[in-house]
Amino acid sequence: MIDSSTDRYAVGDPALVLLSGGMDSATCLWWVRAHSSAPVHTVSIDYGQRHCVELDFARQLSQLVGATSHRQIQVDLSSVGGSPLTDPNLEVPAATDNRQVATVVPFRNLLFVTLAAGVAEVEDIHDLFIAPVRDDQAAYRDCRREFYDSLQSTLGLGASEEAAFRIHTPLIQYTKKDVVRKGLELGVPYELTHTCYEGRRPACGVCDACSERLAAFAAHDMDDPIDYENRENL
Repeated sequence: MIDSSTDRYAVGDPALVLLSGGMDSATCLWWVRAHSSAPVHTVSIDYGQRHCVELDFARQLSQLVGATSHRQIQVDLSSVGGSPLTDPNLEVPAATDNRQVATVVPFRNLLFVTLAAGVAEVEDIHDLFIAPVRDDQAAYRDCRREFYDSLQSTLGLGASEEAAFRIHTPLIQYTKKDVVRKGLELGVPYELTHTCYEGRRPACGVCDACSERLAAFAAHDMDDPIDYENRENL
């Protein structure tokens, strides 16, 4: 259940993982570490997100997995607006509203991967990892593999010297249920991850991100190890 780009990852090469601090990116980081003993670098993006608490967890996860370096890059997407994740005046929809598309941050993954590629070029890294999953593709068009195939070509054309960037999406065919299954196998400390769009700890339990996460753990007859204000959506 991996995309073909991951087949081209040489496990002796250093890797750079885009790490949000959420469930999916943490699983991706543990996947990379399980497949290679080469240096792993992590990058997180502070983009003015409502749920900026995730950045604290990203630092902890990076340190815990033994990453060679961790960078936090700041870019102000609140000045763009258009999403409740970056505009505090917009309400985060509940999962029951069936409006997850309203949480799209325009071109977020394009910007994130491009920034990560800049770090990779400086560190002489060619393998970039990001953790879109299959369940995200309906609402978030930048979670599709064809998007990353195109971006991979663009990065190669725009690099300051001839370079073959490889964007790996090892979880892109996984459902959230699959992510939890794989993460449990890998020993991902899910208690140190954050998913809630509202940025709450305890998590709200009603936004799309919380609902998907709760359902993923419930599918394995397990309780999510983090606290919630509300678990009644299951």
